[in-house]
Amino acid sequence: MTASGRKLIYGVVLVGSLLAFSLLVAGQAAPAPPATPAPFPKKPVELPVTPPSSTGSVERSMKVDPALNLSLCVSEASLKVNSWNRNELRVFVRDGSDFEFKTQQTSPKTGEPVWILINAVNSRSKLNTRSECINGGEIEIDLPANASVNVKGQEVTSNIDGVRKVSVKIIAGNTFIRNVTEGITVSGGQGGIAVENSYGAMSLDSTTGNIVVFEAGPSDIGDTFRAKTNGGAISLEKISHRQLEVNSISGSVNYSGTLLKGGSYSFGTSNGSIRLALPQDTSCTVSATYGFGKFNSDLPVETLTENISEGPVKITVGRIGSGDAILRVTTINGSISIKKP
Repeated sequence: MTASGRKLIYGVVLVGSLLAFSLLVAGQAAPAPPATPAPFPKKPVELPVTPPSSTGSVERSMKVDPALNLSLCVSEASLKVNSWNRNELRVFVRDGSDFEFKTQQTSPKTGEPVWILINAVNSRSKLNTRSECINGGEIEIDLPANASVNVKGQEVTSNIDGVRKVSVKIIAGNTFIRNVTEGITVSGGQGGIAVENSYGAMSLDSTTGNIVVFEAGPSDIGDTFRAKTNGGAISLEKISHRQLEVNSISGSVNYSGTLLKGGSYSFGTSNGSIRLALPQDTSCTVSATYGFGKFNSDLPVETLTENISEGPVKITVGRIGSGDAILRVTTINGSISIKKP
């Protein structure tokens, strides 16, 4: 075989080999790429509740039943509540949150709202979120004179005048109440309490503030008077309740007024003096308990029993006049004195 013939045969064989290899490679399937794992489902996003924002000044009013019961929560504000001769509720908030009236009950007689809650509303939020407590630089409320008012909150200075009944429960702030006709309950927290010309059962509590009451009495038989402060003084004048319970842990107690026949009067302090200004014709049985101090009276006292031994506690029981009322005075570190007005 010639050389040219051999080259031709080699070329044909080489081309055939390359063609067979390419067909073999083409017949093999390419490996599939690894499957992409399915993504975990996303946790739904919870939109935070936006607290009511300041909206400037807001005023709303509505017709109500004369015996309205109004309840509201105030986070921080100066609150003024006044009565007027209208069957209408008016609320004005300056530099504070928007709000709404929520009717809880209507009167079966008049058909008008007789129980209303005031709730804060964030009108700037698309969700129109609500909050129980309103706030503002100043909150003014006008309502019928026969209404009762229930206030709770945090730091609130309250001035309430001329309504039927009042309940205040706050953490801090002073409370001033005047001309209430059927009862007062105040838990003042870190703030003072002042009550004037008011009637009904009274319960006044303060943690660190003073309590001052001038001209108060019962609106019904059996109404009692109770005042207590942990770190303040108590001053009472012209109180005509027949049952008084007055206590201060660290502060003086002062009382100026009469002791009514059949009445029961209890004044106590752990660290302070007790001073009573009683008229000349006072008639009571007095029990004076004291520790590091002394007991003295400008009114004549007929001693019934006396324990003034060397122990830390001294007890004197005596009678002033015919002993018609019961008077108990107790102090651990302070003096007890009965003076004429």
